[in-house]
Amino acid sequence: MAFHPSMRALYHLSSGPALLNPTVASIKTHTMGNSLTEYLRMKVHPDIQNKVWSRIMVTGIHERNPLKACVSPIEKVDKPFNWQRPTTSVVDPQTLQLQCFPGLDYVKHYAAITATYLSLTGGTPDNVHYTLPSESECLQPLLHSNLRKMGPVDVVIIGYVYGLERWAQGPWEGDDSNELFSWRKVVSPQGYRIAFLGCRVCFWGDIGGNVVRALQILNGAKCVLYVGKLGSLRAEHTPNEWLATGSQSLVGNQRVTWTNPLEHLVHDSPSVVRGVHVSLGSVLDETQEWLRETEKKYDFVDPEIGHMAKASLEGGTEFGYLHIISDNLAMKYNHDLSNERLKVVLDARKRLMGEVEDVLSRFVDHHECTMQNHGVTVTPTSQASSTTDPADNLFAHTAVPGAYAMEEWCYL
Repeated sequence: MAFHPSMRALYHLSSGPALLNPTVASIKTHTMGNSLTEYLRMKVHPDIQNKVWSRIMVTGIHERNPLKACVSPIEKVDKPFNWQRPTTSVVDPQTLQLQCFPGLDYVKHYAAITATYLSLTGGTPDNVHYTLPSESECLQPLLHSNLRKMGPVDVVIIGYVYGLERWAQGPWEGDDSNELFSWRKVVSPQGYRIAFLGCRVCFWGDIGGNVVRALQILNGAKCVLYVGKLGSLRAEHTPNEWLATGSQSLVGNQRVTWTNPLEHLVHDSPSVVRGVHVSLGSVLDETQEWLRETEKKYDFVDPEIGHMAKASLEGGTEFGYLHIISDNLAMKYNHDLSNERLKVVLDARKRLMGEVEDVLSRFVDHHECTMQNHGVTVTPTSQASSTTDPADNLFAHTAVPGAYAMEEWCYL
């Protein structure tokens, strides 16, 4: 375990509202019921499972240097993307720091995971606290990542891209496990540059929105399509048999509505259902009480979709999603988030990914990149200037090497 003495003063002096108490879920009141313990066990860092700590601080820091952090030995390194998980560092013999990729929802989520796990296994959840990163701290790791090396693109397909076998074969650029991103590029018949973008960290919740902002700033992205998984609030949706899409999401108290460029392409897809989405920052907040109130108006739930749509609207890019329904909150089925790596689940998802590929093929072959907010048609990147002068970003004092000079209509 790595000691991090520079953080000791922070934790010994911190007091007041900076230290926050996490959600602690209960098997009796949570929608996952008895599956909750196994779901948590797969995610809790062994340093927390194997020792009793008087204090666990959950923070928004991306640190994987072995001299400064302990990387979890239970990370799922058998897949190319979405495998890096929070690391730990020892502040003092009784205090452990859990370091999450910076994002408000992600930090809250892992604090809730840790506290709930301790509660269910006889530990002390009151020993867990968290501090939230600033807006700048959340965006900076993305702006200074290798994403700037990808260059200008028109369309970015992100999420479960390694499951898109029609495009995932062959080498990936940026293929270094120490970097956040890798990508493959294709050119559509219309001349648009399309990037299939894999991310090694989990862009949970508002991190997803910041990924969209970084793509706008660094790469001039005109359209972002997200392929992933979500939960259904409709009892009839058997997990791993349906795909979900839509164009509305509740983010906090705000209903976000956008034009999803995939919706008109799914009419011939037998497994696709449409609905209204709600963005929720943590699975641990999916209680029976929350479900009773939410299922009256909403159909799907996940942490990212609404944040990504909101960032796309703010930055003038198109956004769409097509997700596997991986679990059902309204009805208990055999498969949920606690056993999703079973072969029967993986086989079912592979069939659904074939349908996703069919939809994306129609998109690649026929889509015109049109900015919904501004009513303008974007010139394909292959016909446009390849200028790479640094662009302004959300924080004027921050220089972003290699930023892409975006057209004036692509505002932030």
